Amino acid sequence: MKNKINSLLIDEKPDRRIQFYLSLDLLKVNRACVCQDNSFDALAYMKQHPDFLPDYIFISATLPKEYSKLFIRQIRKMEDLATVPVILMAATEGPLKLAETSEDGFTDVLLKQPDIYSLKEALQRIFEKNYELPQFLANSMEELYAARPLLEAPHRISA
Repeated sequence: MKNKINSLLIDEKPDRRIQFYLSLDLLKVNRACVCQDNSFDALAYMKQHPDFLPDYIFISATLPKEYSKLFIRQIRKMEDLATVPVILMAATEGPLKLAETSEDGFTDVLLKQPDIYSLKEALQRIFEKNYELPQFLANSMEELYAARPLLEAPHRISA
């Protein structure tokens, strides 16, 4: 496990973001954790701060699936982020299947934990894993780099 870890958390719920921060503090490995409410803001942030390179990206399963998939496709086109593990943060194990999440571009799944100590242990297991580049991505990496430029993040629509 690295001594210092940068992470990007995409979750609209402040209480889950706080639980995540506290768990990282307990691990004593946090260099930086950037949080965004949605994938559009996260993409815009990544484009505005190209010097911030997360070691892990965590996306809440409560976000619309199509937005998460679009976000993953877009970051895979960015050379520095093409191999970053993208972890789905799911509330329950129920309907989730790792094969389905892999097809969507997720590297792994982190189930919701009952407290910060359990989340700390779950995060530690993730940080100790050696994630390899998914085969479907490894086969087409040069195609991704040659792909058209990254799309601009759309503006938020206010109600």
